[in-house]
Amino acid sequence: MTASEFNFPFETNAIVEVTNLDVSVPGCPPHSCVHYHWVDWPDRGVPQADLAPLYLLHEFVNKKSPIIIHCSAGIGRTGSMVLIQYAMEVLERGEPLRPMNIYLEQNEQQYLYVHQVLLNYLQKTGTLPQSLDPALESFKKAYHKLTRGF
Repeated sequence: MTASEFNFPFETNAIVEVTNLDVSVPGCPPHSCVHYHWVDWPDRGVPQADLAPLYLLHEFVNKKSPIIIHCSAGIGRTGSMVLIQYAMEVLERGEPLRPMNIYLEQNEQQYLYVHQVLLNYLQKTGTLPQSLDPALESFKKAYHKLTRGF
């Protein structure tokens, strides 16, 4: 077992530990697992709303290996990551978003977090027209107030 800190290719406050696990059972082929632990994402809370979750999800999906996303309760942080990945896949296909299961999130902060991450992505990629910038800034201010600056 080896552990290290994940290095993002951009400025972020996210602290993610990466552990490589090898499991061997006599008579069976060995299995390897890469475990990513987002250390500073608080239970029932939200981390900084930057592009860190999108980059991590991109890393997972590109490995073409089975993926398990889980947190303490199996909702909230897990639901946020699953919802972000789902929304990105829908955006890539150009389809409208369907109504989503409200129980993916534990609280309003996590629901707003998903929206803020997606809006940051769309703004950074130039997908949104600049005419929406005032509305985005208004949303960001309200988001920071509601999440205490995360």
